[in-house]
Amino acid sequence: MKEFFHSVKFKVLICLAALLLGLMAYAAVTLGTETPPEQIVGTLLYPFTTAANAVSDGVSGFIDKLVNADVYKAENESLKSQLTELYKKTKDYNTLEEENAQLREILGLKEKNPDFIFSESCSIIARNANDIYGGFTIDCGKTSGISLNDPVVTSAGLAGRVTSIADNYAKVTTIISPEVNVGVYSARSKVTGVIENTVESAQDRMCLMSGILKDADIAVGDVIFTSGKSGLFPDDLLVGTVVEIYDDPNGLSKHALVEPAVDVFNMTTMFVITDFDGKGVPFEIEE
Repeated sequence: MKEFFHSVKFKVLICLAALLLGLMAYAAVTLGTETPPEQIVGTLLYPFTTAANAVSDGVSGFIDKLVNADVYKAENESLKSQLTELYKKTKDYNTLEEENAQLREILGLKEKNPDFIFSESCSIIARNANDIYGGFTIDCGKTSGISLNDPVVTSAGLAGRVTSIADNYAKVTTIISPEVNVGVYSARSKVTGVIENTVESAQDRMCLMSGILKDADIAVGDVIFTSGKSGLFPDDLLVGTVVEIYDDPNGLSKHALVEPAVDVFNMTTMFVITDFDGKGVPFEIEE
């Protein structure tokens, strides 16, 4: 046995073992590898380590929420406030764009009718949900220069007239109501008549043009304007378009259903014509 420890073979084995250990140590240092015992221990402890980390993360999150609850609440309130302000600005911008578009149209109407005096832009502040005629209240009144019976218009045409007024608001009766009577004519044939609405026509959201002579030249598609015969409304405000014609039971005249140019149930902004040439002439119906 002593001869073996002193033999060349033993020395070669010692050198190989030393070389092998050196390589293992180098690999562990430079490559970060684990030794087999470490790998075995790490594998056995992995489930416990993972569970411990999960519990630690959960506890840390709970403690963070508990400690910083006021901070998070303040941040949420700040974000809500910012979103509300952004929504308000967007809504205000859209409203302003709509009002500007209508104002441009009204200015065009003003150029054609220099005698028209308009109020400031008015907005609807209340509606009566049970009103089949679509009546509403606007945020302009006497202080805006508005008077009882003044015509209410949008860029699309005639919407109605003021039927009740206070200093800072006014109630508007729409073009489809029986309370609004206005002399009108057909732009194509100049046939005249009067808007005399009924409950039935209003339920269909239509105006009823009556007083049309039986042999008068009026047809579906004709565009109807105010004739300015009453003193309550000026000339040439757009009322709507004829969609149906039928004979009156008396056999002497006929009626035309007119689809209003203004959707009184969905409008939001409008103007009031506070003055025009011929305003105040007593209402008269031509036979």
